[in-house]
Amino acid sequence: MITNTMIGYEKRSMINPVNGSYGGSSGSGGSSGSGVNITLEELQSLYAIEQLYTLNLANATYENIPTNLTQYLELRQAANAALLKYGSNPGLAVLFKITVDAITGSINAYGLNALNIETQVQNTYLETTIQEIISGVNVTRAFSETQGTFAMSRSFNLAPIFRYYISLYGVPLGGVGFDPVRLALVLTALQNSGIDPYNG
Repeated sequence: MITNTMIGYEKRSMINPVNGSYGGSSGSGGSSGSGVNITLEELQSLYAIEQLYTLNLANATYENIPTNLTQYLELRQAANAALLKYGSNPGLAVLFKITVDAITGSINAYGLNALNIETQVQNTYLETTIQEIISGVNVTRAFSETQGTFAMSRSFNLAPIFRYYISLYGVPLGGVGFDPVRLALVLTALQNSGIDPYNG
C-alpha cells in the first residue's frame, strides 16, 4: 500500500534503490544496511540483459533477441547469483528476480515467435494449395489455338522464400531490401515444413 510517508519512485535509482547511486558508500553486498554495493560486473549484466533481451521483448522485435545459448546462460547465471547475494535486501532481490524472469521470458518469446512464423508459413502454403486445386491452376493446356498472330509472354515468379516473406512482413521499402534476420526465420520455417525455399 502506498502512503504519504513512503518515498516516491522518482527519488530512487532502479539500479541501487537503497542509497540512490551506483557503488554506494560503505557496506558489504547483500547486507540489509544502507550501504549496498552492486559490483561493476552485476551492473554490466543488468545493462546487457536490458539492451539485448528485455528491450527487444518490450518493443516486440523478437527476431532481434540473441540466440547465443552461452551468452544467455552466462547472463542468466549472473542475475541468479546476484538474486541470491542480495536476498536479504528486498529491493535488490525483487530487481534481480524481475531480471531473471525477463531474460527467461525473452527467450521464450523468441521461440514462440519462430513457431508462429512457421505456423503462418504452413497456413499460407495450405491456403495456396487449396486455392490452386479449386481454381484448376494445376490443369494446364499444352497448346492453345490462335488466329492470325502468335503471341508469347513470359512471367517471373519469386522464389517461395521471398513470397512467404512478403506475405508475413509486407514488401520491403525501396532501397532497403529484405531483412536478413527475418529471411533466416522464414527459411527455417520453410525447411521445417518441408517446402523448398527456392523452387516452387
